[in-house]
Amino acid sequence: MDNRTQCPVCRAPNATHSGAGANTFEIHCPRCGRYQIQALAETQLMNSPPAFPPAHLLSGLCRNTWDILGERLLVTVDLFKSWAELDKVAKLAVPRDTDVAAKGDYLLRYLRRRSKTLAESVALTPNELAVGFCANKHELLFCLRYLAERGLIEEEAAAPRGGKGPQAPQGGGLAYRLTPAGWAALDTARVQPAQPLAAVSLTLDKDADALWTQGLSAGLQTAGYAAVRIDSREHANKITDEQIVDLRRASIVVADLTGQSPLAFFGAGLAVGLGKPLFWTCEESEARDKKLFVDTRQVVVTPWTRDKLDDFARRLAQRVEAVLGRPQGIG
Repeated sequence: MDNRTQCPVCRAPNATHSGAGANTFEIHCPRCGRYQIQALAETQLMNSPPAFPPAHLLSGLCRNTWDILGERLLVTVDLFKSWAELDKVAKLAVPRDTDVAAKGDYLLRYLRRRSKTLAESVALTPNELAVGFCANKHELLFCLRYLAERGLIEEEAAAPRGGKGPQAPQGGGLAYRLTPAGWAALDTARVQPAQPLAAVSLTLDKDADALWTQGLSAGLQTAGYAAVRIDSREHANKITDEQIVDLRRASIVVADLTGQSPLAFFGAGLAVGLGKPLFWTCEESEARDKKLFVDTRQVVVTPWTRDKLDDFARRLAQRVEAVLGRPQGIG
């Protein structure tokens, strides 16, 4: 039997809660869309909210999984562990908190889905915070301004009192519409080639998620590549068929030498054998103080430190672009 209750993810007061199987419930929330949640995860969210992931990012993943894919995300306690676990389950890319371009892209595509005609305006209410993975109205306005400054959308001005013209949405919401440039950008995006893949062998345990999200993945994204993580942590340093497939599909390979895992050297050897460009990284003190099993006189190792991952991402992107340039078709 359906009943109205508080959404465990975004805490909206008017969500529908119903059974969906053993220890699993289905939630229909105006902000988060439709999703399923295991009882243990719901209890934790309601009584002792986990530090990860931020509620607005989980809300955005639930909403966009339903809106775009028509699927119900299953929320389990595993999603509360790390970025690696969240990315493993997510069928859509989850923007990091400062990734205004990715958040803006979700908002742009939402306006497209809701626009029945070229000049139609779309009302945005607090429920649409989840569309752009936004924490609050200020962040939503920031992302909308990012799109407006690029000429992709424009705000629909409210008509003067008593005058004719467009009216502000009820409830004090916002209204935006795609510009001709916005429509053209979306049409162009459909025919652009997909981002080439960069396979990254990473075996570090401590701070691995921060290194991945803020350093390796961010730097490769800047260079024009979609990064896929080849991680031995879950496979006890065993090479799996899945890892080999990812290495073969990749356009470039990045091997992190921190800890000098066999996986890093296996990935590097396969890359060389397949004729793929290879890039080396390593934690700075290990690269400086330990004797690496590569000749650093012949190969360039891009070092990183835990307190300067943004700088490492920038240097990694510069290194990749200096060797290969930008991937064809990627701006």
